[in-house]
Amino acid sequence: MNPWPLRTSGRPSRCNGCNRGKSGTHNASPELTTWRTYQNFDVICVKTLLTRRLGRGAMTKGHFMARQSGGFDSGHPTLVLTDVANESDAGRQSVVGPRHKDSRQDETGQAESRPFEQQRKEPRQAHPQLPIGLRFAAQNFNETQVEYDPQQKALWCRMKLQRSPSFTPQLLHDLHAVHHLVNEVNASEPNPQAQPVRFYVGGSVYPGIFNLGGDLPLFLGAIRQRDHVFLRQYAYSCVEAMYNNASGFTAPVISLVCLEGDALGGGLECALSFDVIIAERDVKLGLPEIMFGSFPGMGAFNFLTRRIGPKKAEQMMLSGKIYRAEECYEMGLVDILVNKGGAIEAAKTFIKENQRKHAARCAITKINKRMNPLSLQDLRDITDIWVDHTLSLDPIDLRRMEYLANAQTARLRANEANR
Repeated sequence: MNPWPLRTSGRPSRCNGCNRGKSGTHNASPELTTWRTYQNFDVICVKTLLTRRLGRGAMTKGHFMARQSGGFDSGHPTLVLTDVANESDAGRQSVVGPRHKDSRQDETGQAESRPFEQQRKEPRQAHPQLPIGLRFAAQNFNETQVEYDPQQKALWCRMKLQRSPSFTPQLLHDLHAVHHLVNEVNASEPNPQAQPVRFYVGGSVYPGIFNLGGDLPLFLGAIRQRDHVFLRQYAYSCVEAMYNNASGFTAPVISLVCLEGDALGGGLECALSFDVIIAERDVKLGLPEIMFGSFPGMGAFNFLTRRIGPKKAEQMMLSGKIYRAEECYEMGLVDILVNKGGAIEAAKTFIKENQRKHAARCAITKINKRMNPLSLQDLRDITDIWVDHTLSLDPIDLRRMEYLANAQTARLRANEANR
């Protein structure tokens, strides 16, 4: 039985929960813009629905900030729920369970020895009784901003890069939770053409930076402590997230990435794992790991080979050269090149133009991947080589890595000061 039946007659003009009229700004979800009954007797708006379903702390203790947005398709508003910086643990737990701790510090600020694998537990089933859009909105993502467009059947997942311009354990945790939920909601619909998520769009909300790669301070600590297990688990977590992008999850999903800022090292590896790369002019892309005696070990060679062949892939990895987006477009690494500020609009246009061609495009992509096979085990085997090599870096290489880590942090702080 549908728990949200539509009331077609005798529709009241106000919400019984908060007494707000239908013009209230919090009535923002496309799937609930018409009034619906709650448990067959109570007429409520989106804000009251979330308060009752997720716990009062979720809406009244600062846990969520709800706003109405035009979304990524004007005329189809999207409910956007963003974590507020000072939310309470009680409110947080009422939604998705205990707060995820920083991998490097405990509550007293001391380093934790808890294995990285324990931080990557599968998220709880995200309120399956809620409509699809609210199931994404109800999740607690710290370092990603997630928006669902039901009209285009597109999920936008953009990194927030709050503490570091790199793939921190918390960011990886969020990405795995998003990917798990994509698989969950698509599995609920057996017909591929009716699946709720047909397009997955990655990006970053941080100006000038998409992602600068691996968490170098984390690497330095693990290398100096000879923590082989931690490095391996971190690397596996990275390639699992990239494999989801590359494989279309467990359903025919077309993945796109919008590069509005620089993508270096693991950031470029991540971008290469998407089906379609949209980059703005003057964005910088490259694999600088050779500067500190290492190499990109999270799938760069595999993804580059698919696009430019093994010889050019090897040259790019060994040179450490930083390229402009225009050069990468000429090489075949970038699919769509746009002017500054045009990546999001280009992604929207691509999605609209490929709605009717979705099945055909998925089939062609499947053929391409069949001709250039890539398994998750292959990616893991390569990361094992990377881990062994990384642990063998000499002190000079480690100092260079530390210098690069400090430069990344300084750039992040400079960007924040200019915002």
